[in-house]
Amino acid sequence: MKNDIPSAKIQEFDFLRAVAILILMFHHSEAYGLSLFGYSLEVLNPYLEGILLGIFFFISGYFAERSFQKHTQGSVSFFFSRMLRIYPPYLLTVFLYKFVLGISFKQRDLLIYLAGAHFIFAPNYAKPVITIWYIGAIILFYLIFGILLANLRATKPLVVVSALVFAAAYILNAQTGLLDERFFKYFIVFLAGILFARPQYFQSWLSAEKAWLKAAFAALATFTFSLTLNFSSTSPSYILGVVFFILSWVILLFTLATKVKSPFLLKLAGVISYASYFVYLLHRPLWTWLAGIFSVETGRDLILFRMFPASIAAFILSYYLQYGYDRLLAMFRRRE
Repeated sequence: MKNDIPSAKIQEFDFLRAVAILILMFHHSEAYGLSLFGYSLEVLNPYLEGILLGIFFFISGYFAERSFQKHTQGSVSFFFSRMLRIYPPYLLTVFLYKFVLGISFKQRDLLIYLAGAHFIFAPNYAKPVITIWYIGAIILFYLIFGILLANLRATKPLVVVSALVFAAAYILNAQTGLLDERFFKYFIVFLAGILFARPQYFQSWLSAEKAWLKAAFAALATFTFSLTLNFSSTSPSYILGVVFFILSWVILLFTLATKVKSPFLLKLAGVISYASYFVYLLHRPLWTWLAGIFSVETGRDLILFRMFPASIAAFILSYYLQYGYDRLLAMFRRRE
């Protein structure tokens, strides 16, 4: 979804978000079961997952910082504004997962998911559910960094306190099993998004310059990440490897996006980007519903059905749902 950022940056972030959501559709379609020139696509799984989710968390951090730069607001106001945009559609999704996908929830689990607290309690104290774990993560990060950004505007104190929060979370996870283990890598990526939005620090890296150097860093980061794939997801080596990988690819893809000048591609990226939040939430229930209507059951046919006609339908529906929801929010704000 759109946030307050300079107009010169909209094109690049639209492309990043569009790339991420297209990768997501491939990722969730079970296309890894296919092969290309006799080679399984499964090898791409951890790399594409890291890039697509890394983009989402990085952009969320970047937008959170830009929001605080442009508006004077407290942590409560910031968190409420974000929840107003993400929570009602998420609530609808929880019920679609229950009644369309047939995912069962115990009463306690359902309450945890309705509260958006599943990233804290799953998988050890609540049932893990595919895909929508991301919403729990983003809610928690908005809460944490909303408090930090409202009270720590200088960068060094923000980094120091964020490091203390990370350390406390790491100990909490080790001692109690609370927090999804994905917290650690994406916490750093979200923080990186905040820092990259600050002109005096890393924002110059998000530019059209030195594309070949950035490509070399992305290649090095990919190799480094590959060496850590068998490590524990809470291993410091794995966390550093995946964060290096994600950030190098975000920077490279942003640089490549600055080269796109085609009006058609710019508009297409904007449309895909605009629909991306509802696509993320609704594509699995919609795929299941459409596959049932057209009697597409298993195997290659199901994969291709999800990747093409069902995904196109998801983008069209999601675009209009996002448009309608934005109109609804605009009406709500006018009444305040």
